[in-house]
Amino acid sequence: MKRIVLVVLVLLALLAAALLAPRLLQDPGYVMMDFGPWRIEMSLLALAAAVLVSWVALSLAFGLIRLPGRLWRTARERRARHQLEDGLLALTEGDWQRAEKALSRSMTYRSSTAGYLAAARAAQGQADRSGRDRWLKLADRRFGRRHFVTNLARARLLTGEGRTDEAIPVLEDLHLRKPRHTGVLRLLLQAYQELDRWRDVRLLAPAVRKAGMIDAERCEALIVHAAVREIEHAVDVGALEAAMQALGRRQRKSREIVLAYARRAGELGQPALGGPALKRLLDHSLDDEALRIYAQADDENRAARLADCERWARQEPDHGGVRYALGMLYLDDRQYEKAREALEAALAQRPDEQAYAALGRILDRSGQLEAATQCYRNALRLRQGRGAEPLPPPSVDNSP
Repeated sequence: MKRIVLVVLVLLALLAAALLAPRLLQDPGYVMMDFGPWRIEMSLLALAAAVLVSWVALSLAFGLIRLPGRLWRTARERRARHQLEDGLLALTEGDWQRAEKALSRSMTYRSSTAGYLAAARAAQGQADRSGRDRWLKLADRRFGRRHFVTNLARARLLTGEGRTDEAIPVLEDLHLRKPRHTGVLRLLLQAYQELDRWRDVRLLAPAVRKAGMIDAERCEALIVHAAVREIEHAVDVGALEAAMQALGRRQRKSREIVLAYARRAGELGQPALGGPALKRLLDHSLDDEALRIYAQADDENRAARLADCERWARQEPDHGGVRYALGMLYLDDRQYEKAREALEAALAQRPDEQAYAALGRILDRSGQLEAATQCYRNALRLRQGRGAEPLPPPSVDNSP
């Protein structure tokens, strides 16, 4: 910038000289200066030339005087840049001790926020918490105690150290200051997931979408995933109901959420809670996993669920999932012959470990020990990833 100003001034001076030169050649002017006993007489043109020469001479003199200092500062800055580069390269290689040493030397020549933050990372790599905090304080000192970049680096270092619970308050404060900062959102989302704070993940998803990190479809998928995990972590029925009610109507109809809700309700000893949502899902489309959960009924709801499964079986008689659910419900209701027929029909559609185990119990009860043993063996083979073997033909009583 200074050079540009100097060039402009020189051009203006040359322009003025070109305009005044014809007049000065005709009338160079006359200047007389008295200094006590001395008198100096000269033309105006000579005075201007003397002033210009004096200014150039003084500028050169001051430049020569300041030259050693400039050379020293230039060399110092060059050393600082060299040390900073060495430190960053060592940091990339994971040589924490050499990195911190080089960065520390660089800071003695010329301090910078990037250098302080890199040195803090090197100190953490050596498990030196006090050193890390000291470098972070030095970085804060340059821009105030609540500097955004420094706090973001602090949160990142805490997360990398496994102190995620301490990093979350810092990240939440940064999120309030810059709601669409992608680095903050990414770290905060990761921290919430690591600590199983799925409600916070669900609430953060819209902000992640607004920041342009995900589109609407992925945002909805993230909300559903977080809601499923939140339901799975419900400690009692009250927490389960609260998690479900916090969702939107469309989300409560989601297959994944309905299955998670019904499954968790059964685990908490309240299978009836998930019954209505499962029935609506199955009325819309028969689903094998939903049918398995629907088959887990208590005494009060078993008759109604049996009636539903029988109706679905009439609608789709070849659906293996419906036959499996019927078999398990008949078995719990002690209708063993109907249970055997339904389970055999289900296994004819697709081999299943639990269906073989249930059929083995029925055959064992009826005295068909060889077939029951083969059912148990098939259940074990399927668990091990092997194929099922055919059952022996039913025994025939040939006694007179």
